[in-house]
Amino acid sequence: MKNEKLKKNFLLKNLTTFRVGGKAQYFFEAKNKEETIEALQWAQQKKLPFFVLGGGSNVIINDKKYKGLVIKIQESGIKNQESGIEVGAGVALGKIVGLALQNGLIGMEWAMGIPGTIGGAVYGNTGA
Repeated sequence: MKNEKLKKNFLLKNLTTFRVGGKAQYFFEAKNKEETIEALQWAQQKKLPFFVLGGGSNVIINDKKYKGLVIKIQESGIKNQESGIEVGAGVALGKIVGLALQNGLIGMEWAMGIPGTIGGAVYGNTGA
């Protein structure tokens, strides 16, 4: 993992919608799948716990220091397909709703106005 991208004692509260929380011992912003895998392997090699953070909605971070690696998913790849839209885990739900409407696709209307990313929505079973 590129050490210049790895941050130490990183304050997390500004990354959540509730604006609360302490620092992470280590913090890494992953911009694609390969960087996410690299960060996970780094944490495994160092025997550190890890937490994957998306858009930061519906997350309350403890004021105490997180002793491990926080990986912020910034993956934002978007591909228009014939049958739909393919997006990365870090893409905001609102953006996906807008893209679906622009392309005449239905099925994402439920996500209108919900903060967060598609990765968090899938993980948290949003709207189900």
